[in-house]
Amino acid sequence: MSKAENRSDANNVAAAILLSRVFGLLREAFIGATLGLTAAAVAFRLAMRIPNIIQNLLGEGALGASFVPVYARLLEDENDIEARRVAGGVLGFLLAVIAATVAGIVLAAGPLVSVLGAGLDPDTQDLATSLTRITAAGVGLLGVSAWSLAILNSHRQYFLGYAAPVAWNVVQIGLLGTVAVFGLAETGPDGATDHQKLATWLALAVLVGSALQLGVMLPRVAALTDHVLPHLGREGETGTVLRRFLPAVGARGVVQLSGFIDLFLAGLLASGAVALLSLVQPLYLLPISVFGFSVATTELTEMSRQSAKTSALARRVGIGLRKVTLAAGVCTAIFAFGGDEIAQALYRWPSQLLGTDLLNSDQNRVIGLTLAAYALALPASMSARISQNALFALGDTRTPARIALVRLVAMVVASVLFMFQLDRLEMVDGVVRGWGDLPHWAFWEPLPTAARHIEGQARLGPIGLGVGALCASSTEWLLLRRALEQQLRRPVSSGMAFPVFAASLGAGVCVWLVASFSALPGPLGAVAVGVVGLAAYIGLLRFQGLKPLTP
Repeated sequence: MSKAENRSDANNVAAAILLSRVFGLLREAFIGATLGLTAAAVAFRLAMRIPNIIQNLLGEGALGASFVPVYARLLEDENDIEARRVAGGVLGFLLAVIAATVAGIVLAAGPLVSVLGAGLDPDTQDLATSLTRITAAGVGLLGVSAWSLAILNSHRQYFLGYAAPVAWNVVQIGLLGTVAVFGLAETGPDGATDHQKLATWLALAVLVGSALQLGVMLPRVAALTDHVLPHLGREGETGTVLRRFLPAVGARGVVQLSGFIDLFLAGLLASGAVALLSLVQPLYLLPISVFGFSVATTELTEMSRQSAKTSALARRVGIGLRKVTLAAGVCTAIFAFGGDEIAQALYRWPSQLLGTDLLNSDQNRVIGLTLAAYALALPASMSARISQNALFALGDTRTPARIALVRLVAMVVASVLFMFQLDRLEMVDGVVRGWGDLPHWAFWEPLPTAARHIEGQARLGPIGLGVGALCASSTEWLLLRRALEQQLRRPVSSGMAFPVFAASLGAGVCVWLVASFSALPGPLGAVAVGVVGLAAYIGLLRFQGLKPLTP
């Protein structure tokens, strides 16, 4: 494969993911404007997280690690018969596992919500349970979508698979747009009931969107696989994929499991923390998806096809790390220093525009600070994805799985150390109050129940979850780099850490000045922050003599 083709593939993935994420942010803006941080919003977020994490554990993440390296190699060797057999066997296995998982979620929705939403009030838990039973049905559809995506990636047809989630988002945006146009989100004496009805309709839209997303991909996938049929055979390379699958679930799934734990921990914080976290994470994941994931996805396919050539693999790792380091630097600067302006444009401004005004300025400030904390984890998170994929290409799924467990422990310990302390601080009229309550002992003790369930407050507890993400990502990246260096027997580095750090810090200062002293309304402020941050970042890189990367 030529260098130009590889760059084109990475660009296609980035463009498709960016398109999907833009629609995803639009969806989140509508949800924030119509549900805000209400109890119904918390219930909907919880109902979305449970089936989605299970789907990601069994689907896209694990399939990318275990199935793509084997299937792509068979395609490279032109062994089409075995490739079709592997594709059908993996599909049959996935369908069987997902069917059992969906049934388990539906039957155990109540206990699951009780555990993951342990800090929520009973009414919110009841609503989340009913919503979970609706969204769970979409797990099977999204699981087959993940298999379809793996097929498309292996055939180097990236754009369609990563653009397909646009359909999923459009269905929900259409519903929320209808709500906004006809004023169905207006609050009144029965406002809580209105929000509950909206959350239920939104869950149904998730189910319909899942079917539409799969429908977009299936015709092309059927053509590429010659209408392969699922089966439960484990002969040949199918057995190789299945043996790698469970460790891959542990390695890839740690991000999803981290999301589960974040959700559980957020439920122990003050009211609205779960919904607030759900507004922050799509922004945090945007650069990881657009830049880190696009590079890692195309590199996984190419590294899998060249896994026998150590020198070629090491070169691809270096190229991938330099790409994501450059991208992470500017995204960290913009998010860490301009989080307030971004949150204002995406969430508070639409809420004011629609007349719901469900987010106040203090809550917006906490969203911005939480985004800043998560943004500091971007460089390590994106670099870790490249190193993880290199180990997968070498056929090693166990080492990333072991490191993933360490990552999980680091995240939990750091989050608990900081989040309950910060939850005793409250933003009131732009001023942080409650410093006299710190440090609080025991450090693992949450606020009293009565204090946590006051709606409309803006406590700083979610920032502690961002600190946990930073500690976890840094730990994972260091351990993955060490493991990869041992296998490749050569250093693994982007070679750009210090110049990128300097450029990112300088760009961040420029972003902070614009955010602090400009009076641009809504989206204009966010655009100004982004433009100034990007321009300053590029200028500082060029000042240091850093030229654009040519893979």
